Amino acid sequence: MTRRFLAATFAVIASACLGSCAALPDDAPVVENLDPETGVTVARLGRPLELYRETVRRDSSERFAFLGPFETNQAGKREMFLWVAVPLENPANAAAPTVFIDNGALDLGAAGRAADFAGLRESPYKSPTPWIAMFYFRIDADVVSRLAAARDLRIRAVDQVKSGPLDLEYVAESAADPRLAEFAAR
Repeated sequence: MTRRFLAATFAVIASACLGSCAALPDDAPVVENLDPETGVTVARLGRPLELYRETVRRDSSERFAFLGPFETNQAGKREMFLWVAVPLENPANAAAPTVFIDNGALDLGAAGRAADFAGLRESPYKSPTPWIAMFYFRIDADVVSRLAAARDLRIRAVDQVKSGPLDLEYVAESAADPRLAEFAAR
């Protein structure tokens, strides 16, 4: 009985260790993954930055917006993108949000609404809620460096609700996130 107990205990511990190893890459500041279907390597933050909204409309899941740079590499052709996700009541018809660094709006150009904008089959970041609007912007290394050096980082969006347009603003609690600096230094 003691051997069975020890064997079972060892199996449980080994499973827990292997399971935690599988989750470890997403805890790293920067993660690289290869999409076997497209052959595209994606470098991204282990988890996107969370931006906070002080007032909540319905529930606490609307309190956060997300932002994350990522880079695609397909056969040596590298491109950088910025993924922005904002919880909206009507995500399908939403206009692209505006990202501000140190009170200046970034000129991000036209936004894509699906991962194929970046040549991907799925988003490099997981969608935290089903009613989130995702936007993809093509950026360059200068934008990533500016994000890494930012003292103030904000996202402004307009949600088209039944009563009319609703202005939303999300702020990073600590804009000087060391993960952005590590990503920019790649």
